[in-house]
Amino acid sequence: MRALVVEDRFLIRMTIRDLLEEAGFECAEAEDAAEALALLDSGDWVPDLLVSDYDLGPGPNGMALAEEALRRLPDLPVLFVTGNPECFDGRAWGAREHLLAKPFLPDDLIEAARALVAPDQHATATMAWNDASPLSEPVLVA
Repeated sequence: MRALVVEDRFLIRMTIRDLLEEAGFECAEAEDAAEALALLDSGDWVPDLLVSDYDLGPGPNGMALAEEALRRLPDLPVLFVTGNPECFDGRAWGAREHLLAKPFLPDDLIEAARALVAPDQHATATMAWNDASPLSEPVLVA
């Protein structure tokens, strides 16, 4: 499974990437929407999941990025991770979209990512990962 992680804050981007890689995802990262779209347009790397913050600094936000990414890859699931969940008030959520509010626990990130990528295998995969998780202590990602 491949995930494209888009987050303007370096430490949060690296934490999300590390958590996903520990759970078996192959990850690429981008600091902003332009960098993420350039990676998608290159054709060198096609993700199974887009994980994006809402506020990506100057330029398009995470919602605009998701819309552009879905024009290129219509079946791409999107996991929004944000400290500003109110930005999504009133949004009609699709079956392949999810919002995870910061701070969140590592298990919440992995569970949401796996549910979006493999919804039929979600319950089994989540239980197996939780049982083998080296992160027995709650760790909040801010």
